[in-house]
Amino acid sequence: MSRYRFSYVPGYFVDGPEAAKACAGSKLTTQLNLGLRERIYDTPGDAAGESLWVRFTKHLEWLNNNSPQGVSYKLFYLLRHGLSVHNMVMEKVGGEAWKSHWSHLESDGEVTWVDAKLMEDGIGLARQLGHLWLEWAGTTGVPLPETLYTSPLARCLETTKLVYAPVMAKHEINFQPVVKELLRERLTNHTCDKRSTRLWIAEHYPEYVLDQDFEMEDTLWRADRYETNDEHVARKRRLLEDIFANDKSTFLSLTTHSYAISAILELVEAPHFCVSEGAIVPLLIKAEEVKREV
Repeated sequence: MSRYRFSYVPGYFVDGPEAAKACAGSKLTTQLNLGLRERIYDTPGDAAGESLWVRFTKHLEWLNNNSPQGVSYKLFYLLRHGLSVHNMVMEKVGGEAWKSHWSHLESDGEVTWVDAKLMEDGIGLARQLGHLWLEWAGTTGVPLPETLYTSPLARCLETTKLVYAPVMAKHEINFQPVVKELLRERLTNHTCDKRSTRLWIAEHYPEYVLDQDFEMEDTLWRADRYETNDEHVARKRRLLEDIFANDKSTFLSLTTHSYAISAILELVEAPHFCVSEGAIVPLLIKAEEVKREV
């Protein structure tokens, strides 16, 4: 039985579907000031002279301190990984050919896409976002994430490092992302979504935290298994259940994938929109503890 009822909280940030319409390919890109709207807060002492983010942060703290017992709010920075090898191959061969043939292979003889790595363009996009974080944290008051969570797939591990390591170092904050299997992309027979071993992750990303039960080999990916949408949404529910139950942070980052973001939006009943590669989108989520019958 679920411990929480999750819902997104509208009215604080630009409307995702509407903003996406103005972006290339109707995929939402990182918005100016992360899309935080100018508005009046009912926070006692709300000062119009302060920056939008300072006011929002105080308001969110007030919400958490004054909500009924069992109700809490967290702001999630949803970060989609940068452009990766499989994205390039998919664009090259076409979506249908990718799904029916190429996605089941490991290589085309020139590049390999098992646990697909970032392309140079994807690395560049992630570095640009890292520079933006340096600017945001230094001038606009955007709160840095207190916890960094990432999918274990290589493109997310590297995106997390490129985006957050510089700003954490600048502010003398320990860079220690937490790797979560539950943040993985929807499980299909596409080899790009088969992760590397625990040993490979530990060797290439020694700062990252791996749960004790994180398997050495990828036991979730199978060539003959396709996770349904309902199963995927349920997996994201387990993720949010775990975070709200065990993480006291208010501002958190999730480095993940396109379908994974869609599953989170569906779970919290937010309007659907697509997120561009290497973009970050804030999502305010309310959790209400479900009363259990004795």
